[in-house]
Amino acid sequence: MRILFLVTALMLSMDGTIVAQQVQGRLTASGSNRTNDWMSHIEIDLGQRNTLLVGFTRYAEIQARRNVDSVLRLFVADYRVVRDSAQPPTVATHAFFRLSPTDRALDLRTTPQRTLSFRFRDDEEPVQVKTAQDTLLIVWGQTGNQRPYYDVSIQLFVNNLDGIEQLLKNGGLNARLNQAFESVEQYKGHDLTSSKMSFDLIEEAGKAPRFVNPGLARSPFIRFSPGISVGLIRSQWVPSFNLDAQFVPGRHYNVGYTIGYTSSFFFREAGDGRFRTFRNDFLNVGFTFYRFNKNGLTSASSRTLLGLYVGVPVHRRGNYFDPNTFRVSSTVYHYGLFKVQPEFYFTGLFKNVYPGLRLTVGL
Repeated sequence: MRILFLVTALMLSMDGTIVAQQVQGRLTASGSNRTNDWMSHIEIDLGQRNTLLVGFTRYAEIQARRNVDSVLRLFVADYRVVRDSAQPPTVATHAFFRLSPTDRALDLRTTPQRTLSFRFRDDEEPVQVKTAQDTLLIVWGQTGNQRPYYDVSIQLFVNNLDGIEQLLKNGGLNARLNQAFESVEQYKGHDLTSSKMSFDLIEEAGKAPRFVNPGLARSPFIRFSPGISVGLIRSQWVPSFNLDAQFVPGRHYNVGYTIGYTSSFFFREAGDGRFRTFRNDFLNVGFTFYRFNKNGLTSASSRTLLGLYVGVPVHRRGNYFDPNTFRVSSTVYHYGLFKVQPEFYFTGLFKNVYPGLRLTVGL
């Protein structure tokens, strides 16, 4: 086993680090969501599965932090003092490096590898494979503040944090970042250096720079939310079809102006023993409030915090509701495709009140 770890450590110290990980872009990976961190990103493929990912709210702010190599040298010096050399080489380390005007702070979190993976070659000792990369997150904040508002974030995904020193010796990252800045400033479609713009830029070796979704940072959008539901209304289970549309002023707003349409179907047994169907439709307007993402900068329009809506009847068949009925509903719980929506039906200027509860499956 000692030989095994010695070979692993040797392999991890080489340029061709043994890491069993797919080569894919961080911004384009399956399941990634660009609104989960910053308004704009620059992703640079550094080779051998190493990636630099820069996030920022305004282009001028990343320009003020463009000397990445000097910050990395500070990190290398600090990390060399506190690193735990006794850790197995397959442990993944996440480093959080915070810089303030007066000091620096470094938090280290390690994740042991749960699955043992090995690589075999004829007549050679087996090599244990590291299945997760190390990460370095660099931010600038205020003195003593553990969770400040970050305008610039630099993330480095590397096979091993010890390899950052070798990256600096091989020329550093400033040249690659400056090349990305030139691509931004030469972009023909928009002035991406404006504080009103946002974009994702992906730089890969040997390929032309690729821009993803360049445009206005605060551009509004409409989100459609179809769904099916079943509600308990007047002691009867009632299926419904729903279609809501939310107008959201921008990714930094956690409120959507909502208009929706709800069709509910009531069933009643006729005199001949068969059931008849009665449809009642309501047109709803109101507000939907969304949760903010973990960074506190952008909202997650797929995660409702609270919804408040008022509806009026637009189609009525049967005597389940009086002509002057109006509907007040709310979304109080939203997880994935599942929503819990209490509702009240009022008739005759609040003369009668019928509470209900609706369980909805949809966006």
